Amino acid sequence: MSELTKLEKDKILIYLHRNSKKLDFNNLNQDLFIKKINTLKFSDNEDLVEIIADILFQDLEKKFLKDAKLKVYKVNKISEKIKFLLAVRFKIENKSSELINKILTYLIKNNKSNKIIAYIYSVADLMWNCANDRSVDFNYYSKRLILSFVYSKILFFKFFKTNLKQNEIEEEITKSLDQVKIISKFKLKLDFFKNVNQFFSFFTARKVGRGF
Repeated sequence: MSELTKLEKDKILIYLHRNSKKLDFNNLNQDLFIKKINTLKFSDNEDLVEIIADILFQDLEKKFLKDAKLKVYKVNKISEKIKFLLAVRFKIENKSSELINKILTYLIKNNKSNKIIAYIYSVADLMWNCANDRSVDFNYYSKRLILSFVYSKILFFKFFKTNLKQNEIEEEITKSLDQVKIISKFKLKLDFFKNVNQFFSFFTARKVGRGF
């Protein structure tokens, strides 16, 4: 990733949020504001979008940690901690939902699904760390795959059903976590990858055109 200062990253984030509706991620490297940032080094448009995605994802992580750490320690049960952390995460993401959707769409169309999977797993890993998870070996990865399933299920649900209210999201969180208690861990791990593949295949089937 290009070596950008905090000020430059903040300016990029402000610009992205203010212009989220009109930004064309297919031609982001032609954006006049972006081109003026001399330290933003990229080889092509795909490379630039990945850099922008990293800046946004890092910002979401910082906001999540700030909000989560203030209150998560007050929650005792681990299941309630995870429910709380999911609610915090989606509340933060709602403020950037249009940008997130555009970036996800672009990455999928340009065969960057591995980056999305890595992002989903990193979010699950961060939540378990915030919940002070001390598991090791198989349980460590199993828990993160299960939470990846829950997080991705709701993330993709929000993608197709926009303008969801926070209480609707929290209801979906509760329903999804209840599934975890019923369905075996092995099946959930398979469902996570099945869920992601179905999401990607939606774009392949539609052959989405240029622009957003």
